[in-house]
Amino acid sequence: MDTNSQIRAAAAAVIGSRHLKAARNGQDAAAVWIGDGAGAVVVCDGCGSSGSSEVGARIGARLVIAALSRRLSAGGSASDAALWAGVRDEVVFQINELVNTMLGTAVAQECFARETVLREYFLFTIVAGAVAGNEAAVWALGDGGFAINGRARELGPFEDNQPPYLAYDLLGMPQTAVLEVVPAIAAGTIVVATDGIAEVGLDAIAVERCLAHPDALRRRLAVLARAEEKIEWDARRVVRAPAALQDDGAVAILAWRGSPS
Repeated sequence: MDTNSQIRAAAAAVIGSRHLKAARNGQDAAAVWIGDGAGAVVVCDGCGSSGSSEVGARIGARLVIAALSRRLSAGGSASDAALWAGVRDEVVFQINELVNTMLGTAVAQECFARETVLREYFLFTIVAGAVAGNEAAVWALGDGGFAINGRARELGPFEDNQPPYLAYDLLGMPQTAVLEVVPAIAAGTIVVATDGIAEVGLDAIAVERCLAHPDALRRRLAVLARAEEKIEWDARRVVRAPAALQDDGAVAILAWRGSPS
C-alpha cells in the first residue's frame, strides 16, 4: 500500500445487557493506531470468571497496539509471523514486569502468588489486525471473531468455555495463536470483535456507517446492548424483547483505500 492511501479506524466497547443487570464492570477493551501507510486494531476480552480481568483487558489492548505500532512504523510487514511473535513476547514481558511490581517483595513472588495475580487480573483474549505494505493480517489468541474484506470467521467456542489466554505463557502453558494473511487489495476492511459481538454476528456492524462519525460505533453497540420495549395500546401491555448483546462487546474497524505499492 502506498503512503498516500487513506486509512480509517474506529473502536468501541460496551457493557453487555447481562452485566448491566448484575452491576458488573465491562470486561472488554479496544484500541486503534494509524500511521504512515499502516494501521492496526485490537480487541481484548477479560475472563468472565476472574474478579478483575477488565484491568488486564484494558492494559493488554494498549500494550498490544503500542507494540504493533512500533514495529509497523519501523517498516515491519503485517504478514510477518516474526512480527507477531515479537509483539507477543514484548507484551508477555511487560505483563510479567507488572506482576512483579504488584507483588512487591521477593517473598511474595512465589509461584502460587504469581499465578493468583495472573488469573485475577491478566486472563484476556486478543484479536488484532493490521495492514502495512501489500498485505493485511489478523492475529488472534482466544475466542472472538474477525472479518477481512467481509469474509467472517468465528474463533471458538472452546471446550468448557476456556479459551487460550496470553498469560498462560507465564504459567508454562503457551497456547497456539491464529494468523491469517491476505493481500492488501486497493480497498479493504478488517473488523475484529470479542466473542459477545461474534455471537450476535459481525454483519450487525455496518462498517461505513460506523466510520462516518467518531461515536457511531459505540452508539451501534449501545443499541445492541439495550432491551427493546413496545407498547401494545389495544392490549394495554408492554412487550419487552431482550437485548441482542447480552455479553460485553468490543469492536475495532480498520479500513483502507489506495493503490497497492
